[in-house]
Amino acid sequence: MAEKQYLKISLFLKKQPNITDEFFHKHWKTQHVDVALRNKTFVSKARRYNQVHITPELREQARSFGIPVLEYDGIAEVWVDSLEDWKEVLADPDFVKDVGADEQLFILAPISVQLSYDNLIIPDKNAT
Repeated sequence: MAEKQYLKISLFLKKQPNITDEFFHKHWKTQHVDVALRNKTFVSKARRYNQVHITPELREQARSFGIPVLEYDGIAEVWVDSLEDWKEVLADPDFVKDVGADEQLFILAPISVQLSYDNLIIPDKNAT
C-alpha cells in the first residue's frame, strides 16, 4: 500500500548573531517546541514535525566536499495534508503571536521557506 504523500514545509533558520550556538539549539529543542505544541491548530494540522540541527563544526566538515555549503543553523520541517492546512496554521492569531514572539528570542529574520514532497527510497531499516 502506498504511503500518503504530504506537503513538506522546510523553514531554513539562522540564529541571531548575539546568541551562542548552544543557546540556539537548546532553546529550539525545548522552549520553542513547547510553544508550538501548545497551539491547537498547529498540532491538528501538522502530520509530522522534525528539526534539523546544523552546527558550525558540521558546516566546516561539509566544506571539505568542495561544493557550496548553505549557511543555516537549522531547518524546521513540517508535513501537512495541503497548502491550505499550512495557511490555516499561519492565520491562527495565537500561533502568530506566541510562536512569533518566541522566534524573536533566537531566530534571525527573515526565515527562508521551501515547499516539497518526499520520495523515500531507502526506508528506516530498523523499523519493524
